[in-house]
Amino acid sequence: PEDAGRYTCDTGDQQSTAQVKIHALPILFQEEMSNEEATEGEAVTLHCKLSKSAPVEWRKGNKVLKPSEKYKIEQEGPFAELVIRDLALADA
Repeated sequence: PEDAGRYTCDTGDQQSTAQVKIHALPILFQEEMSNEEATEGEAVTLHCKLSKSAPVEWRKGNKVLKPSEKYKIEQEGPFAELVIRDLALADA
């Protein structure tokens, strides 16, 4: 998107200008997340891979998850990861 704008070819005597518009590609999931099973008290890691880098928000139901002792959230480019620590039955 930052490449959008007016571009000019200037010969010194004449100019020609064109407008460049950029259409953003939709963000797609490159791989579906897999279901996980774990034992109470352990940790589980969920991975999400996107078609390009974009902000990711992790949720459980309608609740937005934030980094804490319970949840570790990391993202590098199009790869996002959620670690749920010290699993309890309520985390299912």
